[in-house]
Amino acid sequence: MSLSYRLGSSSLFVRTHEDSVEPKRVVFLSTEGTKTEVCYFNFIERYREQLGIDAIVHIEVLRRYDTNSDPEHVLELLEEYIQFRENKMFEKIVDSLNLKNYSTEFIRSYLENSSGISEKERNKFKAVLREEQLDLLYLNFLNKYQGKDDSFGIVIDRDCGSHSVEQMNRVVGKCKEKNYLCYITNPCMEFWQLLHVSDVASEYSESLEDILRNELDEKKNSFVSNLLYEKTGQRKAIQAKTFEKFYLPNIDLAIERAKGFASRDQLLEKLGSNLWELIELLREK
Repeated sequence: MSLSYRLGSSSLFVRTHEDSVEPKRVVFLSTEGTKTEVCYFNFIERYREQLGIDAIVHIEVLRRYDTNSDPEHVLELLEEYIQFRENKMFEKIVDSLNLKNYSTEFIRSYLENSSGISEKERNKFKAVLREEQLDLLYLNFLNKYQGKDDSFGIVIDRDCGSHSVEQMNRVVGKCKEKNYLCYITNPCMEFWQLLHVSDVASEYSESLEDILRNELDEKKNSFVSNLLYEKTGQRKAIQAKTFEKFYLPNIDLAIERAKGFASRDQLLEKLGSNLWELIELLREK
């Protein structure tokens, strides 16, 4: 069976922890990037206590099979999850599966207590799921993982070299209409990261237009990613030691610095990021 939903991870999902109490709030995010953003927000989730985030407030980045970074696809992914959740589709999906003659009873046993299934049978079933690009464990997790006051949002780059103003306005307008959170960094996520390790306004005062244009060099590295690399030695995937050294202790600095750039309503045209609003939302009591 082929699902229209792109929710899923490239490998079969394993949840590293389950909290024993119902979350107060989960902020579900659909992100444009599949490496940097996912790494960054997963570390925010991991270091909630150090960041002053309530232990029962969580952030969950929606995993996906596709790598389409178009802002409208990012929004569609979020809406797919909301439809999946609100229409209680997981049970219907399980009941309707026809996976090489695996019964509904077998599938439910796999989800609820796979220890009763032999390792050989589990591995055979996992291979079938991979063929179908179907991550039942992850969908089961999303089906159950709900807080009391959840929020839904997207994280996108302005990236004027790829995204048109019309496209961005459509996405932002729909977020406003549906009351989704909308976090934009102009020009890119790396600018928000750079704010952790540099007082950009003063250190790069003569290069702010270059930062906004964010042109690629001969190696296809962007101007901002090169600045970030000079500071942290990192480009895409963030390592734990990199986050702990450069980002974790400097998030409050990044928030204050970001507030000195464009406001939310100006982010389609001017340099800035409103990701600081996400950190403040997570810290709300």
